[in-house]
Amino acid sequence: MPRPSSTSLTPAAPTASVTSVTPSEAHDARAETRAETREMARVQQRLADAIYEHRLPPGTKLPEVDLCRLLGTSRGTLRKVLDRLASEQVVEQIPNRGAFVARPSVDTTREVYALRRILEAGVVRTLANRPCGPWINDVRHQVDEEREANRVGDTGRYIRLAGKFHLDLAAATGNSALNQHLKRVVAQTSLMTALYDEPGTNNCSVLEHLEILDAIQAGQHRDAERLMEEHLNRCERQLRLDDEPKPVDLSQALGLGATSPAKSPIR
Repeated sequence: MPRPSSTSLTPAAPTASVTSVTPSEAHDARAETRAETREMARVQQRLADAIYEHRLPPGTKLPEVDLCRLLGTSRGTLRKVLDRLASEQVVEQIPNRGAFVARPSVDTTREVYALRRILEAGVVRTLANRPCGPWINDVRHQVDEEREANRVGDTGRYIRLAGKFHLDLAAATGNSALNQHLKRVVAQTSLMTALYDEPGTNNCSVLEHLEILDAIQAGQHRDAERLMEEHLNRCERQLRLDDEPKPVDLSQALGLGATSPAKSPIR
């Protein structure tokens, strides 16, 4: 009987060693991640406030070098923030040119306001057809703060509260998808207001906000829908659709004081 040939066994490839992570290293990594998250939130809040409060109007260039210097942050962090704002259609990133505050067109402005009328009519109809919860007292208190901010000329706070009124109504429906969508749409109309608003006007009326709340609380959904539609129509009618963006001092817009007199405003 033939003797079976011996089979040569090839040595197995060495297994890559797994580097163990010590509890201290894991803790440091988590701390670094939290610090980066906080830094991104800080930078995004500063930029978003300047945009939504109309200190950085649509069309303003957002140069990375200047922003990193003014905000005391890294280019990597800034780029992540700009990517987030671009995903929310607040910033436009143009290849080989850089990032700019988004500048919606006249046609887009009209389309977005039409969308808001559809969405927010549904919001107030939903709320008027159900018993009011504690949320309505909180919103009334906020409208009081909105009135006071307008009275004392705190424009930034007034603009934030006026927009928040609409978002709080959406949140009260309990529909998270609607709430998230309306956040994006309200952000877009904030840019449109910054671009096209008539100087010296109050784009969002405190009195009209109170009338809408009264109709919701009374369960009068048709009145609530009509009032919201009239309110948004008036907001749109106040916009001037032919203005060009004015020069902007980036440092002042970010609330960081004046830049050197040798530097010209950034467009």
